[in-house]
Amino acid sequence: MKKILLVILIGLVVISGCASQNQPEKYSGPVEKITLGMELSPLSALLWVAENKSYFQENGVEVTMKKFDSGRSAFVSMLKEGGLDMVTVSQTPVMFNSFDRSDFAITANMAFSYNDLFVLARRDRGIAKPEDLRGKKIGVHKGSTGQYFLDAFLTVNNLQLSEIKEVDITTGKLVPSILEGTIDAISTWNPHISNAQNALGNKSITFPTGELYREDWYFVSNQQFIQNHPEAIIRFLKAIKQAEGFIENNKDEAIAIVAGRLDVKKDFISSTWNDYHFELFLDQTIIHSIENEARWAISNNLTNATKIPNYLDYIYTDALQKVKPEAVTIIK
Repeated sequence: MKKILLVILIGLVVISGCASQNQPEKYSGPVEKITLGMELSPLSALLWVAENKSYFQENGVEVTMKKFDSGRSAFVSMLKEGGLDMVTVSQTPVMFNSFDRSDFAITANMAFSYNDLFVLARRDRGIAKPEDLRGKKIGVHKGSTGQYFLDAFLTVNNLQLSEIKEVDITTGKLVPSILEGTIDAISTWNPHISNAQNALGNKSITFPTGELYREDWYFVSNQQFIQNHPEAIIRFLKAIKQAEGFIENNKDEAIAIVAGRLDVKKDFISSTWNDYHFELFLDQTIIHSIENEARWAISNNLTNATKIPNYLDYIYTDALQKVKPEAVTIIK
């Protein structure tokens, strides 16, 4: 009997030891504060999970989130108005602002998707195929990824930008505008596309895009915060890394968390979940992607600049290198 109890005791000790090794050590030092500007997007799943599971608190970071209708709006607010230490944003706003300033840097890519951006049109405007967009009004938030994507979409469908009427509309007003009928189509991302589909029903058509464009979703910080609070960024990314592990092992619960945070049906998030890849990384494709967009902006006279910036200067690798070194594959 004593031998049996001893074996059980040893087993419990081993299990306890393994569990403690798998659990990150909770931070007990002073708390760092981060004010983050964000858009409510499925791409931010790692952020919502970290928030829900209290990973930020476990790592000694107090994160205050401020909502914006797009990553571009959050990014511009950080640069021009201040009050934000970090934002969630895709590559196009980063590219456009890199021509004029260098006081920000990408600290990590947290997600990417080849199937988040779409062109959605109204069937009742006689649009059944891409070429029917000729002469139509297409709403897009200029300076956002939707603008670059629209140009790429037109190109692969043998259409010229001059053949459509591009209308600059802020992201939050795109869906109301197409519902009101002031425009015929929109170029944007989810959940706005899904919201328009649900509202228009069979009056809408969404064109397939294949792997036309890899939309990246970055954490971007202002340089002053990076210089003054490098430890806060490390702890923040540690929390996001925990969320990455949670999503990998708890898909259903992660979907429920994201659906609740976005206030959309769980079935919608579940149906689109595999369109997104949630992981922390900094790879060479980031450089290539932003450079390609910069060439596009210069060649289309969307900027007064004539030279492409060195985008290595716009990426801060130190924090992620300490949190997840294998994920940093950018060649310097």
